[in-house]
Amino acid sequence: MTVATASNGVDTSGSRPSGVSVVIPTINRAEVLVDTVKDLLAQDFDRYEIIVVDQSDETNQAVVELLRESPVPARYFKADNFRGLPQARNFGWQQARHDIVLYIDDDIRTTRTFVSTHYDTFCRTGAMMVAGGIDEAKGDHPTSHSPGSFNWWTGTAVRNFSVDQPGWCLHAPGGNFAVRRDVLSGVGGLDEVLSIGAALYEESELALRMQAAGHRTWFEPAARLTHLAAPMGGCRVQRDVPRYMHGLAHNRGILIFRHLKPWHRPTAIARLLLLGLSYSRADRSLRPLKSTFAGLAAGRKAAARPPVKSELRATECTSS
Repeated sequence: MTVATASNGVDTSGSRPSGVSVVIPTINRAEVLVDTVKDLLAQDFDRYEIIVVDQSDETNQAVVELLRESPVPARYFKADNFRGLPQARNFGWQQARHDIVLYIDDDIRTTRTFVSTHYDTFCRTGAMMVAGGIDEAKGDHPTSHSPGSFNWWTGTAVRNFSVDQPGWCLHAPGGNFAVRRDVLSGVGGLDEVLSIGAALYEESELALRMQAAGHRTWFEPAARLTHLAAPMGGCRVQRDVPRYMHGLAHNRGILIFRHLKPWHRPTAIARLLLLGLSYSRADRSLRPLKSTFAGLAAGRKAAARPPVKSELRATECTSS
C-alpha cells in the first residue's frame, strides 16, 4: 500500500481529451459498490480509469480484489485524514490521469456505453461540464422545468434530470456529472466547506462558479444511469432534523450570498426560513427553525471566503 496526496499534473496533449477518470466516492456501502464497479469495468471504451475514494469504516476487500484483477486501470484509496463528499471529489480529481473527471454515486447501475457517451459529448459540444441523465429506481417525478435550471428567486437548483431533453443548463446532478480536469483546477475544485450536514448543493455551487468563470454545462440524457438510493451509508443525516436544517441552510446560504443578485436574496432567504418553519411544525419544536437561522448566518460568512481545498491524504490499497 502507498499513501497518496494531491497532484497537479495533467495530460493535455492532443486536441481531443486524453480519456476519462471515473471517480466513485463511497462510504459504508460495501454490497452495492460491488455492482457499481462491475458495471464500470464492463464499458465499451478503452481510454478510462476507475478511482474509488473510500471513507468507510472498513476497507472493502471485495472491491479491492476486483480492481486488482481488472484489465481496466483502477485504484482504490482509503481516506486517511478526511471524511466528506466534496473532499472525496477533490481527492479524486487530484489523482486523475485523464483530462475528463466523471463523478458517479456508489449505488448506481448503468450500461456499457455510459463512459463513452460522456466522452463523446465533450468532443461534440465543447462543454466544460456534462450533466448526465438519472433514472431514480424509486420512481421519477418529471416537471415542466428545463433540466439543470436554477430558480434565482428561491435560490434552488431545479433537477429534472430524468427527461430526454438535451441542451445547455446551469448545474449538474451530483451522482452523474463530468468536468474538465483543468477547469476544476482553475476554479479551485469543490468547496469543502459544503461537506456540512448532507453535503447538499456542493455540485450546484461548483457549476455556478464555473458558469461565472465562463465555463458552460451541457445536459446529455443519453449519458444515463439508474440511481438505487441505497438506504445504508452515504452522507445522509438521519433522524436529526435540526442538524439536517443547519447543514441545508448553511450550504444554501453560500449559494444565496455567493451567486445570487442582491434583489434575488430576500425572496430566497424567505423561502429558506419558511422551509425551516415547516420542519419546526413537523418536529413540534423551534429547534429546526433556530438551526436554520444559525446555518444561514454561518453560510453567509462562508460565502465571503474563497472555496476551501485542504491537503488530503489516502492510502492506495490496490498498489503492489
